[in-house]
Amino acid sequence: MGLISVSHIIGATAQYGINTLAPFYKDELGLSRAQVGLFFSAFYLAMAGFSLSAGRRADRLGVRKTTLQGHLSLGICTMAAALAPSFLWAFASFFLAGFGYSFLNPASSKGVMEWFHREERATAMGTKQTGVPTGGVVTAVLAPPLVLLIGWRGALAALGVVNFLFGFLFSFLWRDPPGDKPVVAEDFEIQETPPLDIWSFVPISCGTAIYLVGQMTLITYIPLYLKDAMGFSAYWASQALALTQAGAMAGRVGWGVASDRLFVGRRKIVLILIGLLSALLIVALAFMGPQSSLYLLLPVLFLAGVCLVGYQGVSYALIGELAGKAKTGSALGMMITINAACATVGTPLFGYAVDRTGSYSVAWMFLAAALGVGVLLLAILLTEPNDTQ
Repeated sequence: MGLISVSHIIGATAQYGINTLAPFYKDELGLSRAQVGLFFSAFYLAMAGFSLSAGRRADRLGVRKTTLQGHLSLGICTMAAALAPSFLWAFASFFLAGFGYSFLNPASSKGVMEWFHREERATAMGTKQTGVPTGGVVTAVLAPPLVLLIGWRGALAALGVVNFLFGFLFSFLWRDPPGDKPVVAEDFEIQETPPLDIWSFVPISCGTAIYLVGQMTLITYIPLYLKDAMGFSAYWASQALALTQAGAMAGRVGWGVASDRLFVGRRKIVLILIGLLSALLIVALAFMGPQSSLYLLLPVLFLAGVCLVGYQGVSYALIGELAGKAKTGSALGMMITINAACATVGTPLFGYAVDRTGSYSVAWMFLAAALGVGVLLLAILLTEPNDTQ
């Protein structure tokens, strides 16, 4: 658990370097808000394109090899992004970095399904997924001071180097569960297992896709929102993102524990509750302005992280239970493909709405309405498994 959590922390530092460093590179590269959103879209476009094959690769090759390949690719491409002289270079580099990142989630989730039983999986998935916002906190806290020392290019390159080196460390330290035979390609190919029931994953994939749009919008535009609409400096706008990521850390563990213990293993009701609370918090952001009290703004940013960035442990546990251990990687890869495709479109649309209207409030309200649609999709269409592996 510790090793795959650290893997997520290291991987997320590269991912969140995109938005944390945005206030520093936006003006130098001459970018609009929509173009900044397109960097995250590039990252998630690659995830949409490669997550299904990455999930199958995790099922075939196992956790160690898939994670190593992911960190090496992510590290090299992040270092390439640090050299970007233009929007197109950065876009291509972040796209290829997303290809590397697409290996990490299916592999780590497969590891959780193999090591943990059903009554503790949501907690375990949530704990593992805290690595993502923890990586966001680390980036938000360390990247701005690094920029002051070595510039935004140096800071971004450093995130790439750490990913590259960690891939080898993970490969050296990882162990499969005691008594489990490592899965190899030949074994996988001759196994006679029923095909993945794709349609059973459509409701949760589409519902959580809207949640992911909200998550990516929040973490991408919070620094720019605080700088442009709330009067924060670029430094403190980036630092404030750490508060949202800290909320995500609490949410990913807390919602997992609530699903396992308080709701006795039920996932659907927890996801619906998260969606409703998220929509309310986004509406609260829509009504805030420069005159709003920090004592109101900061708790909203924290709670938005708890809900809108904290849901993924529960959703990943549910997808693993729907698929079973043998197909967790493939099922999660399919869900991430749908999620990432929606995030690719939705994240820059938020920036476009702000650019066109000149108002973050209007864009926040559109996002809240979209989250309401996601809640309805889950409430009406999602059926939880009665018996899981």
